[in-house]
Amino acid sequence: ESIVALAGSVAEAAQAATQIAASSQQQLVGMDQVALAMESVKQASTQNVDSAKQLEEAARNLDGLGRRLRELVKKFEVKDG
Repeated sequence: ESIVALAGSVAEAAQAATQIAASSQQQLVGMDQVALAMESVKQASTQNVDSAKQLEEAARNLDGLGRRLRELVKKFEVKDG
């Protein structure tokens, strides 16, 4: 009877170990997915920064063009009198 009880306990322990191994594997897969997602976030952030720099440069260029246009228009102003 003790041997039967021991065998039952060993079987339960083996089943628990199998479940723990399966859970560990699922966690590993989940961690891989999180790592991939974080890499995607990093890439998106880098693209965002690059886009912001390009937008800033374009705004500076547009400001310069506006100033230059204002200077050119002043040369052609018609004065009364």
